[in-house]
Parts: sequence; structure tokens; C-alpha cells
Amino acid sequence: MKNRDINHEGFSHNYDVVVGPVANDTVAFQLRRYLLGVIPLKILVKELEYKVLNRQFFFGTEKAISKLRKL
Repeated sequence: MKNRDINHEGFSHNYDVVVGPVANDTVAFQLRRYLLGVIPLKILVKELEYKVLNRQFFFGTEKAISKLRKL
């Protein structure tokens, strides 16, 4: 949630690279509902289940970016 919080500066971890599933387009909407108290955590978790799995790659440091090569 911190990585999607516009009031939070920086990243909520110090990893060079993070690889993981991509959340669907309703993530921000569902997080907002949870933070406003409209839905409980149990419902938030259910709403964030992956419908279609895709993978995303995050290169968060200069060190990680320096390892990228153009094909």
C-alpha cells in the first residue's frame, strides 16, 4: 500500500529488483475503499485476487538499471 500512497516518498523496500504479478486495474480503487473504511481487510484481499496473471519487473536502483541490456 505504501508504494501506491501519493503521500509516501520513495519505495517501501530497498531491493534492487522486484519481480511479481501485476495487480489488475482496480487496485487503487480497492485500496482507497479499504483506507476509507468502506470495506474490511477480508473483502480487500478477495477483491485483489488476480484475474489474469501477468508479471512485472521493477528496477529500483542505479545498480539494477546498469545491468539492463538492449536486445
